[in-house]
Amino acid sequence: MNDHEEESMMYRNILVAVDDSEKSKTAFRSAVETARAFNAKLTICHIYTPIDPTGMLATTYIFKQDFSDYMDGVLDKFKEDATKEGIKEIEVVQTYSSSPGLAIAEVIAPGYDVDLIVCGASNKSGLDRFLLGSVSLDIVKHATCDVNVIRNGGSH
Repeated sequence: MNDHEEESMMYRNILVAVDDSEKSKTAFRSAVETARAFNAKLTICHIYTPIDPTGMLATTYIFKQDFSDYMDGVLDKFKEDATKEGIKEIEVVQTYSSSPGLAIAEVIAPGYDVDLIVCGASNKSGLDRFLLGSVSLDIVKHATCDVNVIRNGGSH
């Protein structure tokens, strides 16, 4: 294997998509282990999604503000944990999107020069997946970099 081939197999910037679920925590642990193994930057990403699919809820702004404050604490904890695990370069990205998988795969990953996306797989039923979509499926279908979808052995 020559130097170019070896360099192409290394990850320099790993993006992990997180929320406050257990699947997300499992994906985060995998991303930290991978970042540590490659001495890579870790980009921790959270996408806020609208809570009212009809767009008719008048109090959405208030709820988002409260949830945003809560997620700030969750993201701070992820960053603190990554630092404790020896990750030297960490960036936190937060934004809003009604299509989080597409935002991660088509906007954030290319915009932050990510070469690996790590995310948790959902356990949504067929109907839920049809109505709500699947973030991990959208990431896999639309990403131009490697994707590692973590399943933690939960019920399918």
